[in-house]
Amino acid sequence: MLVTNFYFSCRYMVDAADPDKIEASRNELHSLLDKPQLTGIPVLVLGNKRDLPNCLDEKELIERM
Repeated sequence: MLVTNFYFSCRYMVDAADPDKIEASRNELHSLLDKPQLTGIPVLVLGNKRDLPNCLDEKELIERM
C-alpha cells in the first residue's frame, strides 16, 4: 500500500545584503501572513546573499523582519 502525504509550506526570501529594502520586504511578508489562505501553513523566511560584505547577520535580519 502506498501512502502519500502532501505538505504545503511557504518560502519567503529576503535580500540580507540590501538593508534599504528590508522594511518593504517586512511589510510584504506581514501582508502575506495576514491572508486567511496561509492560516496554519508553515512559513520559512530565508536570508539570501548572506555571503556578501555588509549584509545583515541572522540576529539583525530577525529583528528587522
